[in-house]
Amino acid sequence: MINFIKLKSLDDVLEMIWADGPAALLLAGGTDILARSEPFADRRMLIDISQVAELQGIGLGDDGLIRIGAAVTHQEIADNEIIRRRARVLSLACRAVGSVQIRNLGTIGGNLGNASPAADSLPALVCLDARLLLAARDRRRELPVLSFLKGPAKTDLGFDEVIEAILVPPRHGRTVAFFKKAGQRKGMCCSKASLALCARRHGDGRLSDVRVAMGAVAPTVIEVPAAEEILEGRVPDAARVREAAMACVTAVRAIDDIRSSADYRRRVVGALMTEGLIEIVDHARELARRKRKRRP
Repeated sequence: MINFIKLKSLDDVLEMIWADGPAALLLAGGTDILARSEPFADRRMLIDISQVAELQGIGLGDDGLIRIGAAVTHQEIADNEIIRRRARVLSLACRAVGSVQIRNLGTIGGNLGNASPAADSLPALVCLDARLLLAARDRRRELPVLSFLKGPAKTDLGFDEVIEAILVPPRHGRTVAFFKKAGQRKGMCCSKASLALCARRHGDGRLSDVRVAMGAVAPTVIEVPAAEEILEGRVPDAARVREAAMACVTAVRAIDDIRSSADYRRRVVGALMTEGLIEIVDHARELARRKRKRRP
């Protein structure tokens, strides 16, 4: 028999898990937990945290960082104006999650806590240098997303800790971004491979502050510094697009599993990078065409 309790205060949640530790299971959207074959094995208590006030909301803090509560849904993130303007790659990634129903139930904190290599939001968060605020009964601490993720279903979260919020440095200037994924079907798929990129685009077409991260091609999300170096300070012409795509292929550390083969994942990330960069180049050309057309 498992006991169920619904709490609305973070202090109450932290007190409860401090007392019950591994016997307690936290539930927000439930889209990952309820899909497991034995979701409540070895658990004595299920704590609903979906309405905890401190885990809600998206806004700019006094420190200039975007604060996203851990219980904020993917759809809320995808629709939020601050995210769309200052962290666009995360908006695109959250818009790609599952179905409408899953996006309206599943939370960003749950995606992080589940620590699936295929989680769509994680490459975007890594590109944005996001940090997590972890709360316990007697302490708070912050750490980068990559330091938090230790492998499939493994994190640095203590038994008495809760993900309170995600802290994202906002991007400024003329930014470009894309999130691409490959799956078994066009919609509602779990990623066989995914790739996120964000950068600043200058008036002459050069990219700077380039960040690239991939999902579902290693035990956890991985950065691709070789691709970033190829694109940094350069216009993404045909040669550099090919080089950046090959850098992604080389960085893959995938395995064969039920979803796909390692060889497929290597080939597909190159295609995802190529597709995304071509879209960025085409968009820049279209903007330039419109600008010329407006001249008297």
